[in-house]
Amino acid sequence: MNSEICIIGGGAVGGVLAYYLYKSGVDYIPVYYSNIDSVKEVSRNKGINVVDRVHGFEVVVPITPRWIQNPIDKCRFIFNAVKAYQVPSTLASMKKLLEPGGVVLMLQNGFGSLELVEEQVVHGKVAGGVVYYGAERISPTTIAYTGGNTIIAGCRKTICPEIIELSRLLRLGGLDFRYTNDIDYYRWLKLALNSVVNSITAITSSKNKIVLEVEAQELARQILIEFIEAARLKGYNFELDKLLEYINRNVRIVAENTSSMLQDLTRGSKTEIDYLNGYIVSLLGEKAPVNKAITLLVKLLEKTRQSRH
Repeated sequence: MNSEICIIGGGAVGGVLAYYLYKSGVDYIPVYYSNIDSVKEVSRNKGINVVDRVHGFEVVVPITPRWIQNPIDKCRFIFNAVKAYQVPSTLASMKKLLEPGGVVLMLQNGFGSLELVEEQVVHGKVAGGVVYYGAERISPTTIAYTGGNTIIAGCRKTICPEIIELSRLLRLGGLDFRYTNDIDYYRWLKLALNSVVNSITAITSSKNKIVLEVEAQELARQILIEFIEAARLKGYNFELDKLLEYINRNVRIVAENTSSMLQDLTRGSKTEIDYLNGYIVSLLGEKAPVNKAITLLVKLLEKTRQSRH
């Protein structure tokens, strides 16, 4: 079937995106899941329940659930919202789903996923997207939306005016969808945010507001000092105090949210630590002792949580 927009990944990010597409008037929203049982549950539910904690109501978004192993749509736009480590398993299906000349928009945290897809998808354009909203997947059929409403997107290898078209559509539903000519700058900014918030909340098993505590602020500074050195290697210069102010401002918006990394640990799932703090270590090596220690701690937590599950 032909579809203007498809989503790969029905988790927190993909679910909220479907919500905004629905609010924008899109009536056919195929969402691809890796788990066939999730497809069956969402089908029985006739969509996903989105609990909008910002505005205080719940709505059923009538998506069309699909199984990623059976990609039957042809999509002009594909939003890939799976975890970074799941991206390789979606490559073959993405290639089948994408119309020639279409656009894939990668919404993963950290670095590595966008670069991989840019190499692999040659019959369309590949864009990166940075997500600024909080959400939690409570069950296969229920997503809690907890705040924020921004996506910043753009292509690195070519111009992609199609993103502006997407922006016009999604703004109809209230999503602050922005186009940029320098998506890597915003990816680095988001890496700073994630490397602090995700790691500290995961290690402490706390909501985002823990980052505002005095001890967490000092740890954030140590993480960011190494982050700044890594970014400089790639041609981006950041100031420590301004970065910390940016992080704290974003934390206050979603203070009661549970970070995606803590959600992963709670479920006994793998985390994206290798694409966040681990990426900083990959660039700096032994010059990033704080981020290396954090990466090892989170990996230990992964193992203990997985063994319990």
